[in-house]
Amino acid sequence: MKRYAMIPLLTLTLAACGGGSEGGDTTTSPTLPASVEGKIEQISGNTVTVNGHQYQVESVQYLGTDIAPEKLETNLMVNANTTSRAQTGAHIELEPTFTGRIEKIGEPKGTFTINGIELSFAALSPRIHNGDWVMVSSLPTANAGYKVLSVISFDFDDEGMVEAEGRISSIDFNNGTFKIGKSLTVLFDEKLANNPKKLRNGTWVEVIGTYNEYEAELTATEMKLKNYNDINGRGEIEGVITWVARDKSKFELNYRGTFDVHPSTKYDDGNLSSLRIGAEVEVDYISKGDTLIAKEIEFEDGDGDFDWDAFEFETEGTVSNVNTDEETFMIELKGAEKTIHIDALTRFEDNLTLESLDGEFLEVEGVIISGDYVAREIEREDD
Repeated sequence: MKRYAMIPLLTLTLAACGGGSEGGDTTTSPTLPASVEGKIEQISGNTVTVNGHQYQVESVQYLGTDIAPEKLETNLMVNANTTSRAQTGAHIELEPTFTGRIEKIGEPKGTFTINGIELSFAALSPRIHNGDWVMVSSLPTANAGYKVLSVISFDFDDEGMVEAEGRISSIDFNNGTFKIGKSLTVLFDEKLANNPKKLRNGTWVEVIGTYNEYEAELTATEMKLKNYNDINGRGEIEGVITWVARDKSKFELNYRGTFDVHPSTKYDDGNLSSLRIGAEVEVDYISKGDTLIAKEIEFEDGDGDFDWDAFEFETEGTVSNVNTDEETFMIELKGAEKTIHIDALTRFEDNLTLESLDGEFLEVEGVIISGDYVAREIEREDD
């Protein structure tokens, strides 16, 4: 089995320069959110900008080894955590979707493969060649795909691990397998997860392990289940809206978390009606227990990827054939009985549970992921 190299964490020690996205609510010193996740928008000398916030680079390190700041590139996804160092600096972690050896460049044109997953990226640097170690940053696309933002090459030792992030599907606890994206099979031990009770279909996971190119399998040695509830207080996240409630009272971002929209929610470069599946946004939010409240939503330039429109559904009808083991039920959709799946982001209203659904007349909203109809909100039909 070939082992591929990986940089699991590249740490930048930065000093904050203030700044922020338009429409912020700070009136005194430039208080930064506890956690800011997004792509590097601009690099000017030793200053990088993430979600409108500027940071002055003091050092770049990997495993205690200094790396030249010139290695940083725009569109690299990072997380800036300012909780521990307040306004004097920020701890920055790179947040790649994949790390590993790049292969099959241009087969077909404009594509490449990493960890067995084929991705498209027309802007791939001609300096990157088959066999190079790379970090890939991306955002989700409709139907469990990936929109590549950047492919960054770093020199690194061949001994190590690879990394892959994505939405869990087809989980099988008996065989110890699940899929990331449409095709990557992961072999896992649930004890590796930071929260094994939440290991289920629909959870966003970061997997570190060894990739067997002959079996097209990734064997996990570390797993981190990720959402946006693990900050204490205020956070900021960049991403793609992956579901919107019909009444626009809530929306989902990056398949990783659902945000409540309040009358006090502010908007930049858009309004409430601009909330739609496929839109790219920056969300300033507050975490209160299991609830994420959107304080401000800034819409990115452009119309977004509205290929998503074909991958959402809503229906109403009487539920039958509830399967608590498979976490599915059946309901009429467009004149035919359709199997609906429950996952980690499904919300039950009106004190409903999966066990109580059989025979209920319900409204169901959801999204279509890799051909599966996945419920996002389930509630009783109003009389």
